[in-house]
Amino acid sequence: MRDWKNLLKKLGFTEGEVSVYLASLEMGAATVQDIAKKARVSRVTTYAAIERLVVQGLITTITKGKRTLYHAEPPKRLIEVVSRHVAGIEATLSDIKDSVDELSLLQGGEKPAVKVYEGPDALAALQDDILNEKPETIDVVTNLMAVRSLYNPEQRKTYLKKEAPKYKSAIRVVGILPEDGGQWVGAVAVKIPLDRTKYNFAADITVYQNKVALSVLRGKQFMVLIESKDLSDAMRALFDQISKK
Repeated sequence: MRDWKNLLKKLGFTEGEVSVYLASLEMGAATVQDIAKKARVSRVTTYAAIERLVVQGLITTITKGKRTLYHAEPPKRLIEVVSRHVAGIEATLSDIKDSVDELSLLQGGEKPAVKVYEGPDALAALQDDILNEKPETIDVVTNLMAVRSLYNPEQRKTYLKKEAPKYKSAIRVVGILPEDGGQWVGAVAVKIPLDRTKYNFAADITVYQNKVALSVLRGKQFMVLIESKDLSDAMRALFDQISKK
């Protein structure tokens, strides 16, 4: 025989309601006191359970003289109750689907997003996003020699020729730079070279708008693009302090 207690609880009935319904079903017409004793629950719980079960149509009242008895409806009535419940959920789900965009407008705070790019297209994805965003400023910790090594001269020339006119941001760069100072898309506002004999990283940290991009430029290339105002503000504050020195 099925475990009806667990099955009914899965349908949303409380422990007390299940115990009272099954006891009433087994006893037939009975008083609250007798049902409570059979169900092994308190009278208070029994009254509350009967009240809800009456509303759902699973228990009816019978008056005999001065006594009020309660009688469980046939189990098939459960099918009607569950069907109404399912119909109500489906209607609510439909309303939510129709109105979820309105609810989204109430959501406060920032919604951080993280994207991961792998392979040769990782750096290209970063460049494309910067060009699309058109930031007023951009902060970079990088190894420009490592960046150059990812492009053959013709690719670099093509990129600068086709994409550079779209980009007008000022750049603050801290990094390992070639002797010629490197070639940058846009104006370099602050350039702080690092001692390449002391630092030999092949990575890039780029901060623009509300985004921070973390790129690995050696071996298996990948780039993690994080959209977070708090994180970008923290990184930008670090650049502010470095630029003052």
